[in-house]
Amino acid sequence: MEKADNVYVVPGEFGWSDLGSWSSLHEYHNKDEDGNVVDGNAMLYDSHQCIIRSPKDKLVVVQGLEGYLIADCEDALLICKKDDEKQIRSIVNDVRSEKGDKFV
Repeated sequence: MEKADNVYVVPGEFGWSDLGSWSSLHEYHNKDEDGNVVDGNAMLYDSHQCIIRSPKDKLVVVQGLEGYLIADCEDALLICKKDDEKQIRSIVNDVRSEKGDKFV
């Protein structure tokens, strides 16, 4: 790239967010009236500020949670506090070392 004469730079104001965390994903997704982000087939009762991610063909029913992450993937189900990013990373590392990459 240093010697290329056909490369141009255009300044821009695009904003930035590191979408590498569940909390940042929660911040930028559309939310329901209780602040929940739902990607899947879910029914929520008295639950606020949660992220629910599940297959469309599986019903997830959540009652009485605040600030939780529920991620139902093909081979694993994760339920934890959404704001405990360090703990979530630690859990993923533990799963990888004890159960292998299949569940991560």
